[in-house]
Amino acid sequence: MKTKPIIVIILSLLISVSSFAQTKTNLDVIYKLIDRSVPKADSILGTKQTINLSFTSSSTLEVLKPKIFQAFSEHGYSLTASTVELNPAVNYTATSLKVEYKNPFSDGLFGGLMLEREISFNCSLTITNADKTIKSFSYTESQIDTVKLDEISGLENQTLPFTQSTIPSTPLLSNLWEPIIVVGTLIVTIVLLFSIRSK
Repeated sequence: MKTKPIIVIILSLLISVSSFAQTKTNLDVIYKLIDRSVPKADSILGTKQTINLSFTSSSTLEVLKPKIFQAFSEHGYSLTASTVELNPAVNYTATSLKVEYKNPFSDGLFGGLMLEREISFNCSLTITNADKTIKSFSYTESQIDTVKLDEISGLENQTLPFTQSTIPSTPLLSNLWEPIIVVGTLIVTIVLLFSIRSK
């Protein structure tokens, strides 16, 4: 009798955990990659300090500018618009951003169709120090995970083209296996039922 309430509690916890484990949108992942890119400046600048930050990108990626400024600020840098020579000038260039869906596969026998999602972000940092020395480097941040096919429309932002990508065609055989297995199981069940009754 005591196990019944415990089972109910465990089931309710599992349901609540699964409901909160939502897949991050493509824009959320892009923001995460930007956050991971900012500490790269530490290796050149050394300590957190006041910097004159500028941003360069194509027109489509210009909307990422506020996030990049926020990321530097949250990472401990003080941002200034003045061109005081004592402050290092940091130019953050967003070179390219790509969202790609690939390798569709079925999630179990009767599960939905899953896709591999890869988001890669290329950028470069050019830092001009007070002594006029210039240092620059470029790098790529990427993340690969899996998403459900039927939730892709909710992961993309329709107003931001760089969060969208084409969905690959699903293999024909993977779509046929489930109906074949269901029909085959029904035929075997009916044959067994009638053969047992005839005996």
